[in-house]
Amino acid sequence: MGWLVVLTATATVLVLTYSDPVSRLADDLAALVNAIVAGVAYSWAGWSHTGPERRWRLFLAVGLGGWVAAQAIWTWYRAVHSAAAAVPGVASALFLLFPAGVFAALLVIARADHARVRVYDTADPPRVLLLDGLIIVTALVALACEVLAVQAGSHDSPTVTLLTVSYAVGDFVLIVLALLMAVALHSMWRPRLTWLVVGLCAMGASDIVYADSTVSGAAAPAAAELGYMIGALLLIPAALTAPRPAIAQRRSVSLVLLAVPYVPLTAVLAMVVINVAGGSPYPDVVYVLSVIIALVILRHITTLLQLYRAHRRLAQAVLQDPLTGVANRVLLADLLDEAVSSPQFEERGLIYVDLDNFKTVNDRLGHQAGDELLRITAHRLRRCVRDDDTVARIGGDEFVILLIPPPHDPEELVQHLADAVAQPVALETEDNSVRITASIGYHRIAPGQHPSDALAHADQAMYQYKRSRAE
Repeated sequence: MGWLVVLTATATVLVLTYSDPVSRLADDLAALVNAIVAGVAYSWAGWSHTGPERRWRLFLAVGLGGWVAAQAIWTWYRAVHSAAAAVPGVASALFLLFPAGVFAALLVIARADHARVRVYDTADPPRVLLLDGLIIVTALVALACEVLAVQAGSHDSPTVTLLTVSYAVGDFVLIVLALLMAVALHSMWRPRLTWLVVGLCAMGASDIVYADSTVSGAAAPAAAELGYMIGALLLIPAALTAPRPAIAQRRSVSLVLLAVPYVPLTAVLAMVVINVAGGSPYPDVVYVLSVIIALVILRHITTLLQLYRAHRRLAQAVLQDPLTGVANRVLLADLLDEAVSSPQFEERGLIYVDLDNFKTVNDRLGHQAGDELLRITAHRLRRCVRDDDTVARIGGDEFVILLIPPPHDPEELVQHLADAVAQPVALETEDNSVRITASIGYHRIAPGQHPSDALAHADQAMYQYKRSRAE
């Protein structure tokens, strides 16, 4: 990256040494050429990749294209007309394409990184990171306005002032969002994200200087051009950085990261309390505080929905057999305990299903075929019983069905289940179909009977069925 150091040093000397129109034109042309080079680099690198690695580079290429067009208009007006382009105008709208492109690129990166993260409870999806960034930026802008006592003292129209300030605020949002991504998704110091932050900081510094000059009514210093000249160059290494291998990371959520947005919010609340106590409340700060509170509420709703989905996945993992999708031993035990502890006894029946010679089939065809056979068998058992009945897998090839209430003719249901299991199974891994049978036992649960005793009686009934078929 030695060429970056040389170009940066040269740009710094030009900006700080000269301030005449010729050097200003050289500054504008240098910024334009650098942005064109960066746009070409992102376009070329984007088409040489696929998937998210292509999309985020092309989004940035579009943003840089808008910045190039705006900078060309800006350079033309300052060189030919010796005046800045009209604000708001076409150039102003084109400049806004750059933060929009960066924002879209960061979301693509965040989604791609988030997809590679495996968490134990909940994770910070891109939308939560976005809300955190907006909360932090809004609070910090309010604090800056209060501490620095920024007043709109410029002679420009409110529209011009708002548009100029929006560039700096937009850069601030993007930088904070990138840093939150780096911390939340464990990608801190990843080269592409690091260079993106560095380039955004350079361009954001120039936007801040121009915003301050617009608000205060003072002339912008020559150093304000420096960030525009070198910012696009600093973005190029991010486009040329090779993607990191997709390695899944396993972690839990950091409580410190969850609390980050509330630090600046607390500071703004404290500032409002101090102002009110001092008898000099600022309505603008109260309005900003209302926006922050609305963002916090939206963040809470998003986090609660995320937590709700995580709890559902956890309950499903705890109570459901991961292979077949039916209930597991834990859920079956809970349902049996509920049957015993119920103040009003309701008749229930148990059916114990054991697949015959499943181990032989599993050893001969392989575990993949055996897993597929178990899934198909579980599906057939569920189709034979009612919706209120529970099919559970309690062992390798053992199933238990809890019937509420028990059928009027248990023998007929047992035969129906046996016929369903005995139907030939066409496995994806085998050319020929496979046929297995099942030994099935039925037991009606007696009032006050312990669940383990009921299960043991159903098991004994299954073995009696197996012995009767062997005779």
